[in-house]
Amino acid sequence: MWQPGGQHALKKQECALLVRSAVAVVCAVLGVGALSGCGDAKVVAEVGRGKVRQGEVELWRQEWSAGKRPTPEEALEGVVERELLAEEARRVGLEEEEGVRARLAAVRREVLARALVEKRMEEATGEGALRKRYEARKEALGRKQVHVRHILVRVPPEGDAQGRARAQSRINELYARLRGGEAFEKVAKEGSEDRVSGEKGGELGVVQEGQVDGGFFREAQGLKRGEVSKPFQTPYGLHLVQAVEEAQVVVPSFEEVRGKLAAEARREGEGRLVEELRESIGVKKYPERLRAVAAGGRKSEADAGEGK
Repeated sequence: MWQPGGQHALKKQECALLVRSAVAVVCAVLGVGALSGCGDAKVVAEVGRGKVRQGEVELWRQEWSAGKRPTPEEALEGVVERELLAEEARRVGLEEEEGVRARLAAVRREVLARALVEKRMEEATGEGALRKRYEARKEALGRKQVHVRHILVRVPPEGDAQGRARAQSRINELYARLRGGEAFEKVAKEGSEDRVSGEKGGELGVVQEGQVDGGFFREAQGLKRGEVSKPFQTPYGLHLVQAVEEAQVVVPSFEEVRGKLAAEARREGEGRLVEELRESIGVKKYPERLRAVAAGGRKSEADAGEGK
């Protein structure tokens, strides 16, 4: 059995292998193999009644990371092994079992649904469409950021009233030193309980909205260059913040948000497509049957419990 990197590598690919196995069974159920003959150049192996085609081998190869990707011959062996298992499953009638039929239907449905969405979304996710979306949303994509230093005093948990009072007294003392004219970097090095930033004079660098606690960012963004905040509290403790530079809005480049824009376009397009299909394809739902199935399942569980 071909296993790059041994069992560890195989375990990392477990979900992908299960999907590939199910897809192979679906192809057989749909009669893909029957459409292929030994003279078909795209058929690269025959396993019982099943046929393995070039596309299946390439799909197998692409599921592996670049550093562990098998050769075409190794991939072929991998697909053949899965097809052997699928062929035996068909021989013993597993594809007729309700659970297996449900899983095969689910795989087939998902493959077809994804194929349709990808085909319909080609235009919406093309270069031109995404650039138009970027220009239309450029301002909304902008994020505030501010370059800051901070001083942290940790606060004991609720119930330790004396410890919390000491922490408040400590941050007030540090604030008083700053108000008295001492350099923020000096006070941070001597008094901040965030030792990583404290050793650098409280330097946190540039922080963006959404990357840090909301309360922290609200205090920081309102400061002018060089201004120091009053003491305030977040879930992390008590803080003093100094703005090294005033807050500014930074708009990401098209390339930075291209993936996000494409995902939004696909999500919106798929939603519209589903609504259109609801109008053109008849849908009938029988929710009462689901309740009956659920009730039957609970009864079976109860019966099993009594038998223990």
